[in-house]
Amino acid sequence: MTNVQHSSWRRYLGLALVTASILALQVTFTRIFSIMIWHHFTYLIIGVALLGGGASGTFLAVRAWDADTLKRRLGKLVVAYSLMVLINLAIIGSIAIDPLRGSQIAHTLIGLAVYFVGLFTTFFLGGLIVSGVFTLWHREAHRLYFADMLGASVATLAIVWVIQMIGGPATIVLTALLTLAGSALFGVASGRRWRIGAAILGIGQAALIGWLLIGASLHLPVPGSKELGWAQQHFNTYPEYTRWNPVGRVDVLPTIQVKEPMIVGGISKVYLASDAFQRAPLYDLKLVTLDGTSMTGMYRFDGTDEDLKRFRFLDHAIISAPYHMGLKHDTALKIGIGGGLDILLARLYGAQQITAIELNADVVKLLEGPYREFSGNLAGHPSTRIVVAEGRSFLTRDATTYDLIQGIGLDNLVALSGGAYVLSESYIYTVDSFTLILNRLNPKGVFAWTRNVDQPPREMLRITALAAEALRRRGVADPASHIAIVANDTNTQATLLVSPSPFSPEAIERLRAWAESNAFAVLHDPLQRLDTVYAEYLHAPDAHAFEEAYPFNIFPVTDDNPFFYNYFKWQNLTFDQAFTGKLNRFPIGNLILIVMSGFSLASAAAFIVAPLWRHNRRGLRLPMARPMLIYFSALGIGYIFVQIVLIQRFTLFIGYPTSAITTTIFSMLLFSAVGSLLSRRLIDRSAHLRIALAAIVLAIGVYIVALPPLFQALLHLPDAARIALSVLIIAPLALLMGMPFPTGLRQLGAHGAELVPWAWGMNGVFSVVGSTLVIIISMASTFTVAMACAALFYGVAAIVAARLYRRVEVRLPGVAGAPVDVVEGVRG
Repeated sequence: MTNVQHSSWRRYLGLALVTASILALQVTFTRIFSIMIWHHFTYLIIGVALLGGGASGTFLAVRAWDADTLKRRLGKLVVAYSLMVLINLAIIGSIAIDPLRGSQIAHTLIGLAVYFVGLFTTFFLGGLIVSGVFTLWHREAHRLYFADMLGASVATLAIVWVIQMIGGPATIVLTALLTLAGSALFGVASGRRWRIGAAILGIGQAALIGWLLIGASLHLPVPGSKELGWAQQHFNTYPEYTRWNPVGRVDVLPTIQVKEPMIVGGISKVYLASDAFQRAPLYDLKLVTLDGTSMTGMYRFDGTDEDLKRFRFLDHAIISAPYHMGLKHDTALKIGIGGGLDILLARLYGAQQITAIELNADVVKLLEGPYREFSGNLAGHPSTRIVVAEGRSFLTRDATTYDLIQGIGLDNLVALSGGAYVLSESYIYTVDSFTLILNRLNPKGVFAWTRNVDQPPREMLRITALAAEALRRRGVADPASHIAIVANDTNTQATLLVSPSPFSPEAIERLRAWAESNAFAVLHDPLQRLDTVYAEYLHAPDAHAFEEAYPFNIFPVTDDNPFFYNYFKWQNLTFDQAFTGKLNRFPIGNLILIVMSGFSLASAAAFIVAPLWRHNRRGLRLPMARPMLIYFSALGIGYIFVQIVLIQRFTLFIGYPTSAITTTIFSMLLFSAVGSLLSRRLIDRSAHLRIALAAIVLAIGVYIVALPPLFQALLHLPDAARIALSVLIIAPLALLMGMPFPTGLRQLGAHGAELVPWAWGMNGVFSVVGSTLVIIISMASTFTVAMACAALFYGVAAIVAARLYRRVEVRLPGVAGAPVDVVEGVRG
């Protein structure tokens, strides 16, 4: 191998490490923000990362640094980026915000501004490094592009496991160290002081990682509106056990003693006023949270039937409603196990076979490992089988039928009522899912789900709509006779009861008596029409008309539009007297989406379009400028539309949201990189480019039609097989989508170099805008419509693609005589 070839491969490896670091940092921050704030703020990371990358390319184009200047400054940029990563860690570790606290709204906005500045600066510096490498060695652009995409794709796949092994804070430091290592391979000379400084910085970062790994605690601030934040403040303590994994971070707090048991829906006030409660002992309890929320309790239990009697307080909890109807419940399926209370509940009422499915493997490990003795070996009892799986995939591949299928909603109720999960898709709360659940019940079986009761009703009413529509799909003409709803005595949580068969008078009479004895409220009685909105909806002659007229979104969502938590209609995004002074009732999720969209447009215009317009307008005078702007804009928005919709689609198929994100991005980056390499050989004229773009449009159409039935047919496969198949399914489309962008850049670089910055800039702008626009379109319509929009964008690119190759005739200003041919690219 020659020295030149050796140097080139060092550069490729160095660039791959740098881009791996940048992408890994992005994924790590999405996980950390899910814990520190709320899941919908992860979209902020995506937008800021895209914006930083686009702005860096514009900056280099405007500054027009020559090769010598770039070589002198590249090392300094790497050191600056590495330092900014550490500064970001310090920022998130010291600045706490709580978006759901109205009294802290000013503090929250300031905190978000600080977060934005830190993140934007970091990704801007990272973008400068990557853009600088492409500028210095532009003749090797296609290989550099491959290294860029390969590094990012591998990082996407590996980063969730790195986080699981060493935790979020240590992973952030590792990304900074990775960039320093990658830059050392570029072979660019820097001053001696900078080299010494970089070496000291690297040693310091390695030491910091070691310090974090040996047990040093770096407690990330968690807002008080999340249960973990509330518990830390209320009990003045920190978790005694923390485990990061791809599904969510699991935290266990030290043991507390409680007189009144802490469970979803609470305990009846009738029981709390009784002598039996006064004689009851204190309960040892460990609180367990997932990503700082979804709090559940792990009670001390010695595993014996005698000790099980201590939990008779569950007779007075709405989560026990299905056990008070006199129906058979020998076989029970629990969706989610929390701290084990769901299993205790089934044991208490004599279930002979208990199957519990849990998405988060580390929650199961709590009961099987460090807290096995504390929880009375619930996981090891002969009657109990625990399966680590996603609910939909388990129910698809498991043909067993059950007497009872039960789920207890563990989401943060304040966040839900304020729409904090509005941007989160949930495939367990769809008509398709409820239909599958009903198919897994015995004829007289019961499906029970405990959720929040809002005022005015929306969450429980939407759950009711899902159940009613699922029953209609099974041919039930009168869903009202198959549904019962019981709320607790504070009317804050309720249990929905659904059966494939109409409820018998005997079962409902037992349920009424139990509810009355605990002062619980029956919100819907299948045998008697009550004066409630639930009864009004279930008895409505036209359910669709009722849903349209209702002030909130309660229509039953499907797998094509799984935004269950999107309760607020866009026309109702205003305060009124019912919401005054209650920020948790205001549609905070919708507001964030609107603000993010405006922020994306304004920031992209300020940091990308405005600098280009001010310093590089001359390129826009070229005849190919307009089609070029359309072409690269269409590619930017089309690519991000496809990527985000596929992430959401594959969340259903893979089952684990984080795994779906990493698998989809990995596959798209890797095979887009392969496509970019192949494009140099396969596309050498306009006809070939148009064929490639037409193939993308056709492929998107095939994916729209084929993915749902394909997923349904393959959902029964094991997790590893579904992930492997996901990569293969995504590969063809991603490979095609990797061809048009580098092909267009090649044409511009050869015959319209002044337009190259505009190509990068407009592609970046529309990627940023598209990252939020695709969510809005998906929420307002369906994923199918969003994918169809992506096909439309690629179709527009196909229409204008020929102009990148077309020979045109123009008169250059100041040149006398005959017209001059200006060739826009290579004729095809």
